[in-house]
Amino acid sequence: MQHRIHWLRAPGWSRARGRTDSRLSLTLALTLAATLTAAACSAMFERPRVHLTDVRVGGLGLRGATVIAELAVVNPNSFDVEMEGLTYDLEISDPAGEGGWTRFAEGSWDERLRVRSGDSVSVDIPIEFGYSQMGAAVRSMLDRGTFDYRVEGTVEVRDPVRRTVPYRHQGKFTLQATH
Repeated sequence: MQHRIHWLRAPGWSRARGRTDSRLSLTLALTLAATLTAAACSAMFERPRVHLTDVRVGGLGLRGATVIAELAVVNPNSFDVEMEGLTYDLEISDPAGEGGWTRFAEGSWDERLRVRSGDSVSVDIPIEFGYSQMGAAVRSMLDRGTFDYRVEGTVEVRDPVRRTVPYRHQGKFTLQATH
């Protein structure tokens, strides 16, 4: 009687299926590697910072005005970040409201933008408003020349990993006289 040595094989294994299983294993390994790489990039990713850097008059009318709000988008990462746009909700303090806030503008800016590693880029947002809808907040802002503000929204990051990144910033802004 002749004895054969049988190697331990997974149930259902055959030479023909072994090739298919190895392709499946390779696909799974590559998927896992891509997922781990994306997770590593995600862990190293710092949120872009957005803050108000300037407000200037774009135009004046009888019933309203246009101002240009300049937002700075700062990339604190050691790699470039590409954005597809941002949303914003800009509020100014309402001195008559005792700590209350008045919505000054909200909207979106839908343009592609690349912010280099450790750099910042300015984004000009035109804001139209009626004098009657802003009331005491705008009058106070123009009278005092300074105002508290807060801005929040999201940045649509496209590269290195697609994601929506929230931001929030609060500060005090002083209007500059132009000559």
